[in-house]
Amino acid sequence: MTIIATIVAALFWMAESFVHRFVFAEESFEIIPSNLNELWMRALIVVLMVCFGVFGDAWSRRLVAKEDEKRQIFIATVSSTQHILNNLLNQIHVVFLKMDDEYRVDAETRDMLKRSLKDAQVQVQKLSAVTKLDEEVIRESVAPK
Repeated sequence: MTIIATIVAALFWMAESFVHRFVFAEESFEIIPSNLNELWMRALIVVLMVCFGVFGDAWSRRLVAKEDEKRQIFIATVSSTQHILNNLLNQIHVVFLKMDDEYRVDAETRDMLKRSLKDAQVQVQKLSAVTKLDEEVIRESVAPK
């Protein structure tokens, strides 16, 4: 933004010189005006344009830093959630092993539990694969299909 603002300011300065020469029919073409009033008015406008460019750059950097912070928080949250869920899923697998030995569970209940485990694993993997930090994208990644 600073570079663009500086270029626009330089173009403005030159355009002002052309306007004064060809529209107002001044006798000579002056890039730096001899009239002190004209000089300070142009200089003020140019300084304001450049300052706006610097402000735009600072604002953009701040927004990018906030987005990066959100991304890092999201990744840390997903990583922590994945760790917790993986521990839970592993513990449920242990329960499955004990179910075979100690408890009798009908086949339908066993299949439902296995599907639930598989669905949870798939959803955690999808959530951890999200790269675009957008609420809709995140919700879609874990939506049942």
